[in-house]
Amino acid sequence: MGIIRTALMTSVWGVTGGVASVGAGMAYLAATTSRIDLSKNDPTFKTKTYAKYNPKGNPALQDVVIKRMPLRKIRPELRDNEEALTLEFCRGIWSRWGYWAQSKFHERYDKPPGSENYLWHVSDLALAKYETGLKFSNHFEVVNNEGNEIVVRCGGSPMVPGLRNSDGLVFISAKIDKEAQEAEFRLTSALFNSAAPFVEGAEHTIPPKIVFLHRWYVRMLVQSAVRNVKP
Repeated sequence: MGIIRTALMTSVWGVTGGVASVGAGMAYLAATTSRIDLSKNDPTFKTKTYAKYNPKGNPALQDVVIKRMPLRKIRPELRDNEEALTLEFCRGIWSRWGYWAQSKFHERYDKPPGSENYLWHVSDLALAKYETGLKFSNHFEVVNNEGNEIVVRCGGSPMVPGLRNSDGLVFISAKIDKEAQEAEFRLTSALFNSAAPFVEGAEHTIPPKIVFLHRWYVRMLVQSAVRNVKP
């Protein structure tokens, strides 16, 4: 978890810039996004993709961040197309200020031989189509793209395709509600140890510091990403 902790701290501190800014930023994120803890019975964790990467059903840190936005504040060409809206939201997650510091951290300290064909720069992530198989920052891999939902594996290097001590999935989606005249953006995440033996009744073993950083970092990613769908 060392590289994850360092990357998250780099991102949060790098964007906010100090203790006072962190406090103000947290208050802003709490007011503009919603974060909900999810149970293992949530439909997201009953999918074939989730079963493939967490085959033992090991306990996970599972939550979703939700951001709603009036359609009038979204680019006209995206208001009737959930697939296009999801793609632009996904591009925003990985190419805007929320992820910028972490991308720089990985590029400088986590770029081993064999990763030359991965995407490293936010300028490239802003244009990517996020097709299945795309790898970036030596930490993320798109493992499923159904148009209105994009699933990214995280937690370790794509060079390790099997089970991992540090593993996870991120589900990215956007839904259009014509009746309410708004769009709902979701970033659902599950962090787990896919390699550990299953123990009935066990809880996830993610350290409290990582849990704390994760809960605010996912809010930050969503808030920065929605700027990508605005005019």
